[in-house]
Amino acid sequence: MKTVLISGLLALLTLGMISLATGQETNEQSCQQTIQNNCTKCHATKKICKKMDQANANWKEIVKSMGERGKLSQEVQDSVFTCLTTTPEPKKLVCDQ
Repeated sequence: MKTVLISGLLALLTLGMISLATGQETNEQSCQQTIQNNCTKCHATKKICKKMDQANANWKEIVKSMGERGKLSQEVQDSVFTCLTTTPEPKKLVCDQ
């Protein structure tokens, strides 16, 4: 009984880890698409990548300012900000193209 329970828990943990990895990949793809569809309409990726190298970039203000200029909805602005600040390697979303 104990062996069956442990095997079941290991299977659930494995499935959970696979789901997390797949979810992160999907999230990164979604972020990449959002940035490509919105930010690169006005900026070359080179300019965006250069800004990403600046450790002190205030993404909240940058996205707000650029979003207003580009007439992006608040939802899109929030999505871009989240992508730039929560993705483990945000440069990979734009710069590794």
